Amino acid sequence: MGGGLVGTVVAVLVVAGLYVGGEWFVAQDVKAGLTELLSEGRSRQVEIEAVGMDGWLLSGKRSGNAVVITPSGERVPVEFSLTGNPITGSTIDVKGEERLRLMLRELFGTLR
Repeated sequence: MGGGLVGTVVAVLVVAGLYVGGEWFVAQDVKAGLTELLSEGRSRQVEIEAVGMDGWLLSGKRSGNAVVITPSGERVPVEFSLTGNPITGSTIDVKGEERLRLMLRELFGTLR
């Protein structure tokens, strides 16, 4: 009886570890995608500090917030949506006003 309990505990730990690893992988992919997307048309690249998403790992569509560090060092929250997943292909969409807000912060940050 004790062997079955140990096996169940090990199986639960393995599944939990795979889920956490999968979430980390998705977060890293989103960070890379957002960095590329938000740096387009800029002379200096932005950096993504943190990514938070709703939903669960295998959801087809998720939304979330990211903390973007502008070249001037300012932290700006940005909303995004993720469709698909990194394994089969995903699309990251940032609202147009979010990009405009980042560009204006970069512009006014350089005018100081």
